[in-house]
Amino acid sequence: MGTVFATIIWLLVSLFAQAVVILYPPVFLFWIVLHTKIDFWRTMGKRAYWCVLLAWPLISGPLFLLRTSIFSVRWPVPWWLATFGLLSIVASARVFSLASRVIPRRTLFGLVELEPELHPQPLLQTGVYSKTRNPIYLAHWLLIVGAAALSGFAANWALAASEIVLLTVLIRSEEKELLSRYGGEYATYMRRVPRFFPRWPW
Repeated sequence: MGTVFATIIWLLVSLFAQAVVILYPPVFLFWIVLHTKIDFWRTMGKRAYWCVLLAWPLISGPLFLLRTSIFSVRWPVPWWLATFGLLSIVASARVFSLASRVIPRRTLFGLVELEPELHPQPLLQTGVYSKTRNPIYLAHWLLIVGAAALSGFAANWALAASEIVLLTVLIRSEEKELLSRYGGEYATYMRRVPRFFPRWPW
């Protein structure tokens, strides 16, 4: 019975970890392209989402087809690393939950960036946004790290490491856009609230 239960748990962890590697890259690519070329995408408005829908299968499709090779390397997962992975995923869910109480759905999907005149929004500074300027990105990264720690797949660790670089580029690009939109208010907010990891204690 114990062996069957362990097999089921590993199957769920493996599927979750593989889904993260296969499905996440297009999401981050979209936000990087959006924020680094925001003036261009604003000329397209909501039509920009069609580019995302087209790019998703072009990126995730080959990753899915090559998944056997991509996930062929797996490192051992000691109990402490598995515990860390589980806590990371729990923390991710908590940060997502806190952010969802503050961030409007239109902002979550990028409408405020694409059509700022049609979707004006005050600067988010309350709730979890008073602790970290980027709770959604933090939650995503915690989820990716958790998947790597639980599964031990080298591909997941590579994704977690690459996201450090990608998130840095993404956040800095987004900060430029927010400074142009909110001016001194955002500059003051930047000085007051950490970019990524909240200060301890919360």
